[in-house]
Amino acid sequence: MESQLDGFDEEPKIRPTLLTVLCILTFVGSSWLIITNIWAYATAAKTAQMVSMVREANRNDSIKYSDTSKAARHQNGMLFREKIFSSVSQMMTVKNIRRNALGGIISAIFTLLGAILMWHLKRAGFYLYLFGTLLGIAVPLILYGVNMMSVGISSFTGFFGLVFVALYALNFKNFNK
Repeated sequence: MESQLDGFDEEPKIRPTLLTVLCILTFVGSSWLIITNIWAYATAAKTAQMVSMVREANRNDSIKYSDTSKAARHQNGMLFREKIFSSVSQMMTVKNIRRNALGGIISAIFTLLGAILMWHLKRAGFYLYLFGTLLGIAVPLILYGVNMMSVGISSFTGFFGLVFVALYALNFKNFNK
């Protein structure tokens, strides 16, 4: 009889306040990322068209100043601007925008599922969250290659994601297997 009651003697684990706050922030952030990436997927054609229009306006501006020497254009920052607009417009195609949005949705789903499991003190949630964060860092680099824009996107995503991973890791001892 005593062996049957052994499991009932244990008090249920109480979720630490830090873990509760982190999970709530992740619920909000991951949900927001899912919604915004669905929107990005749905409006990819309009976004690509807008980027193309900005590139054309920049090209027309550059043609206006084409008689200006290369050194003068470099000094005014026009060459840098031309290179930025050219690389951004090549990367921001409908196909790439949609792929990036799908990668963001999948990444956010993993982090959301991880947070739900960690809310219930499941250790597997930490690993799901970590995977989702790493996926969010990798998607822009895989899609766009290693360039200034993809590194910037990955760095922003990675900074906050890895800070949360570190904060979740502080609670690792509280998770059940």
